[in-house]
Amino acid sequence: MTKGGASSPPAEALDLTCLSISEQRYLAGPIVQPRLNGWDFPDRLRAIVPAARILQVLRGQTDAIERDLASEEEALGYLSCASLDAPFDRDWSEIMGYLAQQVFPRWRFTEEAVHAVLGYARPIALNSTQAEDLRRLRRWLRHTIESGAKAKGIGQSKRTRTKLPTD
Repeated sequence: MTKGGASSPPAEALDLTCLSISEQRYLAGPIVQPRLNGWDFPDRLRAIVPAARILQVLRGQTDAIERDLASEEEALGYLSCASLDAPFDRDWSEIMGYLAQQVFPRWRFTEEAVHAVLGYARPIALNSTQAEDLRRLRRWLRHTIESGAKAKGIGQSKRTRTKLPTD
């Protein structure tokens, strides 16, 4: 693998026949980004979103907290776009730094410690308010992604009526 490549960490097999409508929509939905001044979702993150979504669905199948959240990769991409339009306050800057420290090593975007590159003495730890803000962002992203897929008809089941034998 090349440095900065987009190969994903090993994951267990995903059985597509057992996916909920919500999971199907999440996997096939659009990438959400702010359209403030036309900043585009970062290409390096865009390339890994499909694999990150699969991993997120797998996490959601075993961790109820993760079930209705978008991936950290998508949250980082969204914040990357938004940060180019206006500066973040300290909390959102730390949330973005935290996401970078989680995502970059996972996909081998850097070999250096992200917190050190950002000028922090130790890894960034979110306080409870920041952690809740991040969960709210990820939940909103997931809902928006699924809504976008639903609007395009993704995950719509074709309902057919079957006649039951009557005695």
